[in-house]
Amino acid sequence: YLSQAGDVSGGMAAASARALAAAVSALLAAAVLLASPSPVAAEEGCTRRPVVFAFGDSNTDTGGTAAALGSYLPLPEGRTHFRRSTGRLCDGRLVIDYLCESLNMSYLSPYMEALGSDFGNGANFAIAGSGTMPRDRPFALHVQVQQFVHFKQRSLQLISHGEKAPVDAEGFRNALYLIDIGQNDLSAAFSSGLTYDHVVHHRIPAMLSEIQDAIVTLFYDGAKNFWVHGTGPLGCLPQKLAELRNDDDGGDLDDSGCLRTLNNASHEFNDQLSSVCHKLTSQLKGSTIVYTDVLSIKYDLVANHSGYGESVVEQSIHGL
Repeated sequence: YLSQAGDVSGGMAAASARALAAAVSALLAAAVLLASPSPVAAEEGCTRRPVVFAFGDSNTDTGGTAAALGSYLPLPEGRTHFRRSTGRLCDGRLVIDYLCESLNMSYLSPYMEALGSDFGNGANFAIAGSGTMPRDRPFALHVQVQQFVHFKQRSLQLISHGEKAPVDAEGFRNALYLIDIGQNDLSAAFSSGLTYDHVVHHRIPAMLSEIQDAIVTLFYDGAKNFWVHGTGPLGCLPQKLAELRNDDDGGDLDDSGCLRTLNNASHEFNDQLSSVCHKLTSQLKGSTIVYTDVLSIKYDLVANHSGYGESVVEQSIHGL
């Protein structure tokens, strides 16, 4: 029924994504106003051009993989809304696209796209298949953050020489920084045969250490507004359901046909990530860090699909 976080038949995921993006855009506007030292500055903040920088995997990739690897993603990718392939591993729009629409800004251009890009409203560093580890492997989260640091340094360098750059110092300072990553790490951990306890007590903390490092690095580089996504219901991914090898595995299926163990791990990842965000909010003075539980939103689309006008959930997609 759904490819990544994009459009769906009946529009059920589209409505959820649109509402989620609208809520965060309102939060971003509030953050800008709260950061404004005077009524005049606040009024200017309302008219300031929104800037967004995104980091993550295929849930946020708007064409980075196609640009970086020269990959072509034919239809049905892009079959709804765009009516053409856009480099998204999605049949339509992603949550990041709805966010851009709610902010009345153009869709984010992939950082790796050399032709036709417009970075005036920010850049998208997300690459499909990315994870948090190994941290120095293209295009892990750490690498994406380093790409951003280069982008910012180069932009400010151009401005200091009297040249034009797509984003100035104020734009970087007031931008929204979106991080949505971890799904591929969890998937790989279970596919490699690691036990649930090992994943929960060892692998997840290591993943969260990388996400925390990314937030801290961006903060001390001037970022202050963060939107952090939890992971989706891993146990509902067709890829994971297709890995079932014997009848005993069927006992792990819940009433919605998803794997309980993998979804429990997803919940554990999200609980720990939420705690990290709460801790960093206290430590990084002046920051706004919003954690969003996308698992409950996406699982609801599976568990209660009939309530959204869908008689059958078509689990034949790359991911949620």
